[in-house]
Amino acid sequence: MARPGSQSGTGELGVRLRELRESRGMTQLRLGRALGVAVSSISSWESGAKTPPLTRLADYATYFAAGAVTDGVPPENALTGEQREERLRLKQELDRMRAADEEPDDAEARQGFWYFPDGGPVRIVTGGLTEKHWSPLGTPSEPNFLSLARCADLDAAVELFGHVRAANPRSQAEIRLEHLGDDDLRAHLVFLGSGATNPWVEWLTADWPVRQVPDDDVVDGSVFEIDGERRLRPSFRGDQLVEDVGLLARIPNPNNLRRTLTFCSGVFTRGGFGAVRCLTDPELRDRNLAHLTDNVADLNRFGLLMRVPVMRHVTGTPDLQNPANRLYEWRPNT
Repeated sequence: MARPGSQSGTGELGVRLRELRESRGMTQLRLGRALGVAVSSISSWESGAKTPPLTRLADYATYFAAGAVTDGVPPENALTGEQREERLRLKQELDRMRAADEEPDDAEARQGFWYFPDGGPVRIVTGGLTEKHWSPLGTPSEPNFLSLARCADLDAAVELFGHVRAANPRSQAEIRLEHLGDDDLRAHLVFLGSGATNPWVEWLTADWPVRQVPDDDVVDGSVFEIDGERRLRPSFRGDQLVEDVGLLARIPNPNNLRRTLTFCSGVFTRGGFGAVRCLTDPELRDRNLAHLTDNVADLNRFGLLMRVPVMRHVTGTPDLQNPANRLYEWRPNT
């Protein structure tokens, strides 16, 4: 929503979008074709007449991180490690600009699952890759060292960070790679990944009926085990993953009961990404939140395992109103 009387509803954002386009010597028409939008949309975003959706800012970040040399927005898995880091940096920058220009009483942004009404800090805590999986830029001795090159759930972290910043423009939101200080422990904490990559998860969920364990049939992933008996495994077609299992859970923060601990995980990274997208995807988040609101007694104390579709390497968003997608639900005691 534009500020009344302001010259540009997007302020610095519109200027920055124009700078990105002009830095590549592109016309608005050419950029519109590359992003799959009308030239009028490009013009209105740059002038500040309209605010671009978060999904379009993600397209900007991906396109320009890739060098703006393709005919369209490339899939994220086609980016190099360095390009993924640049995409993260650029998306965070654009999301911050968009959030800074939001009206403080933007009701729509403040009705979602990722809005924290107390205005407290938010820490998105992701596990780290083992050293053998690091890109060269994940090595601390490398002059171009990038800490997030060791991030085990980078897609989920980028998706969630932009949404949290947009919904909570006055909150201090940061992505952390495992390491938390004393003050951080009293923030709203969102943990991405399983206990295999994020040690905080195993420590905080030890008494849950659901835990993640190694499985002889699943390489490089930890399956969900319920009450020490039933196991939920991903599905493959040949060697291609076609369905992961995702976990979404939230409990009060025991260090500050006004704040929360949220968990998003999967057998593989696709499951955790799907759990995040469940309540950030603009097409399905309202339906999914409506289901939770209608069926969960306390949105600050629930757990849910869900099917996460993977189609031709693209992670789909689960529709929670489809009962087949809800695999197991419980109310954590913690």
